[in-house]
Amino acid sequence: MRHHAKRLLYGGARLTVLALCLGLLGSVAWAQNGAIRGTVFYQASPDAKPEPRPGVEIIILRQDIKGRLTTKTDKKGGYFYTVQAFGTYVVVAHGQGLKYQVKPPVRIASAEPVVIDITVTPGDGALPPDAQLLAEAKDGGTPGLPSSPAAPAPPPAPTAEEKEAAAKLAEERARIEKENERAKNINDQLRTLMESGNAAFNRKDFETAADEYRKALALDENQPGFLGNLASATLEIAVRRYNAKQREDAKKAFLESGAAAARAVALNDAQPAEKRDLIYRSKAAEAYRFLAELYADAEAGEKAGKFYTELAQAQTDPKKRHELKVRAGDSYRFAGKFNQADELYRAVLQEDGNNIPAMNGLAMSLLASDPELIDPNKAGEAIALFEMVAAKASDPNVKQSAQASAEYIRTTAKEIVRPKPARKKN
Repeated sequence: MRHHAKRLLYGGARLTVLALCLGLLGSVAWAQNGAIRGTVFYQASPDAKPEPRPGVEIIILRQDIKGRLTTKTDKKGGYFYTVQAFGTYVVVAHGQGLKYQVKPPVRIASAEPVVIDITVTPGDGALPPDAQLLAEAKDGGTPGLPSSPAAPAPPPAPTAEEKEAAAKLAEERARIEKENERAKNINDQLRTLMESGNAAFNRKDFETAADEYRKALALDENQPGFLGNLASATLEIAVRRYNAKQREDAKKAFLESGAAAARAVALNDAQPAEKRDLIYRSKAAEAYRFLAELYADAEAGEKAGKFYTELAQAQTDPKKRHELKVRAGDSYRFAGKFNQADELYRAVLQEDGNNIPAMNGLAMSLLASDPELIDPNKAGEAIALFEMVAAKASDPNVKQSAQASAEYIRTTAKEIVRPKPARKKN
């Protein structure tokens, strides 16, 4: 009992720190949204009237960072894309039977959407590498169709059939214009909701921010940027409620945060691997880890463990990769999946034998998997790990908890078998 009481006290202190960190990091990460919108027109010849073109692929490139974002024009030829960071972007339009069009670079430095309309012309549908596209953009973009060398002869007077066809065409154009106006109104509403939601988030009015993001998603549920913002706002709300001892209301907010982030991950995963944004996985992992640790939600713990493992696999920095693996191990441990947890902790210790969080996590997993201390080998290894944590940790709370845990095992276990020293040295 003494062992478990000390762990809960330490966990509460850690959550308070996380609440402060989340507030600071969230304000920075989601305050720099921008957007690009516009309409793509198709012009068959120099004398033809440009018409809105649906289904054209829009590629958005960053000048300073490799990788690309993609979307497609809707049935009115319009597009709208929320970008997650300010910077200089290049917009490219291309598709089957079209000549690609590159627009000059544009700087996004505020939440106000940048309007970029594009006119595409007939072509072979080929698309050069991104490096060539960026170079073309720097040189001013793709030139349009040349002017006709001479004005065409006046057309003959229209027949009755032609007049009827023209009237139908005018009616169809009016309908398209009406739909375009409706789409523009929706885009304007999305822009307004993005601005008001981000402003509320920045002043830490997370309830208002979440409401604004929900309104935006009611207009268009397939916007990963708004889903990510909603995940951030509801995570802040959940931590505040938990610290205020509103535990059930906090759980609802944690669940909403995890669901929003997981939905953003699913939308983002529809893109090729090189185009995915890992920040949505990070938000989902964090929300589900809280649910596993604070509410013993085993399903949430497995989800968090999966997301953290995927984040670790994508991480090239060893220190950050170890941190993510330990978080994955913690999540599986909270879910009662001790074998998966132990495997992750041991993998970290194989690469970094002095990793205190991995030592502590493995010791706690061994103890949690054998609470009656029946297995003398687990008891012995757990004591050895807790003793190393107590000797190496700089945090007095971690040191004290490890000492108490080791003492608890020594005084409770019927038999203890110490492991032989075989740990790999760095």
